Amino acid sequence: MFGLDAATALALVDSYGAVAVFVVFALEGALVGKVLPARTLFVAAVVAVGVEAIAVLPVFAAAVIGATLGQAVVFTVVRRFDADPTSLPLVPVGESRLDGAGRWFDRWGLPAVAASNAVPGTRGWLAVPTANASSVSAPRFAAASLVGSAAYVGALLAVGVAVALGFGSAAELLGAEWVTAL
Repeated sequence: MFGLDAATALALVDSYGAVAVFVVFALEGALVGKVLPARTLFVAAVVAVGVEAIAVLPVFAAAVIGATLGQAVVFTVVRRFDADPTSLPLVPVGESRLDGAGRWFDRWGLPAVAASNAVPGTRGWLAVPTANASSVSAPRFAAASLVGSAAYVGALLAVGVAVALGFGSAAELLGAEWVTAL
């Protein structure tokens, strides 16, 4: 199954570049069900563009900005329209997880938003309780979201570079025929 996801991710990156990364991370940030795992897409994008900083920077920026924008949209919709995104079948976050996220925010404040965004599996959960039960402004929430998303994507970048360098070493060992078959 990982092979299928990686092939799909590489096809998306090949066709749409950093725009595909932006869209997938924005959907993930908006708590929408995963169309394609964002981590797989990001690592595939890094492998596709190479490890040079100038090539990776747009992919990194697209992921961070997409995730931050998606979370800011959820925050704003919850705050302005008193919406409950967890009532939608596309949003895979249950009430018990939101209660735990709310307790996190009550205890730690905005640093909890940044920390939760840096941890896989909890990304974006604090958008709803923060919007519902606090006086935090949208720009401050977005800034905390951006910090956490940058840390998360930075860790993914390290994985992507390691994978890309591993493919380079494997290509050298197996010869040029392997690279063209990939």
